[in-house]
Amino acid sequence: MELNKVKTVSKKQAKAYAVIALDTLGVAPNDLDVKMLWEEIEVVMKLYSPREATKKAESILNKGGNAIWQKKK
Repeated sequence: MELNKVKTVSKKQAKAYAVIALDTLGVAPNDLDVKMLWEEIEVVMKLYSPREATKKAESILNKGGNAIWQKKK
């Protein structure tokens, strides 16, 4: 799978990719870490154009999302 040919994204689009990645990882059975988020954002960028990502993220935010991030104790 090839990364969408995007050279730059806006701040809103970058945040959208992060929201989608975190939401996707939120249903994973494993504990989340920043490395997993880093890798998932790249996968999301392969799947969605910046415009599609923004729409998807807005939908996730409206529904409340799946992920709950907790600090390590």
